[in-house]
Amino acid sequence: MSDLTIGLLAKESGVRTDTIRYYEQLGIISPEARSNAGYRLYGTESVRTVKFIRRAKDLGFTLAEIKTLLTLKTSQSATCKDMLERTDSKIVEAKENMRHLNHMHDALKKLSNACPGGDMPLSECPILDHLYPEV
Repeated sequence: MSDLTIGLLAKESGVRTDTIRYYEQLGIISPEARSNAGYRLYGTESVRTVKFIRRAKDLGFTLAEIKTLLTLKTSQSATCKDMLERTDSKIVEAKENMRHLNHMHDALKKLSNACPGGDMPLSECPILDHLYPEV
C-alpha cells in the first residue's frame, strides 16, 4: 500500500521532509509510487526504513554505512556474522571516540582549574593563553 505523501512519511517516521528528500538523493530510500498529480507516495516499508535509518544513526552509523546495512538486510546471502562485524567495528570506533572525549574533558578541566576567574583582565586568562599562544 503506497498512500503516504512525503509529509505524512516525515510525520510518521519523525524526520523532516527535506531529510526524506536527502535520503532519496543518496539512494537510501525511494518512493513506491506516484500519484496522478505526480506526488511521491510511500508505504509502511518506507516508514520502517526511515525509522531504521534514525536508529542506526543513533548508534553512530554513517549514512554510507546505513546504506550498506540496508543492502545487507535485503541480501539473500548475508549472515548475522556480516552484521556482527559491522557492529563490532562500530564498538571499536565508539571506544576510540570515548577516549578522545575523555582526553578533551581532562584538558578542559585542567584549563578550568587553572583559571582564577573573577575580574582579572582577559589578557591574563590561562585558558585564552592556551588557545592563542604567543609565537
